[in-house]
Amino acid sequence: MQILRIGKVMWSHDYDLGTLGVANDGGALFAFTAPPHHHTGEIILTPKSIVLDGDGYEHIPLDSLEQLYLGFDEFYKRSMVRSSGLFWQPLRLRYRLKEELKTLYLIVDHTLFGAKNQLWFNILKQLVSRNA
Repeated sequence: MQILRIGKVMWSHDYDLGTLGVANDGGALFAFTAPPHHHTGEIILTPKSIVLDGDGYEHIPLDSLEQLYLGFDEFYKRSMVRSSGLFWQPLRLRYRLKEELKTLYLIVDHTLFGAKNQLWFNILKQLVSRNA
């Protein structure tokens, strides 16, 4: 298996984020706390898929991606992160697994100074457009 890129990742499904209450919404606003997420591990990008492996596991074939989006929405809100997302925004992946549409929010290589979501968004966009 050819590996194009590896990183550290935090991720959540849309339904996970929907269960967060007001107390959890503001948890990431304090210094030295991670942004809201439900799983952590490694993200591995190959020419054909994305693998998330850690305390959870996801395998996403690139040809199943229906949407790549960098930004906040009704599930991952700007108010949930420190600096209102000035230094990074979540990377949302929508993909189809059999007949089910799944939505994941990724935070890749997060530090106190931001995340590498923009870089991963650009790489994924190029790969998906080449394979289309």
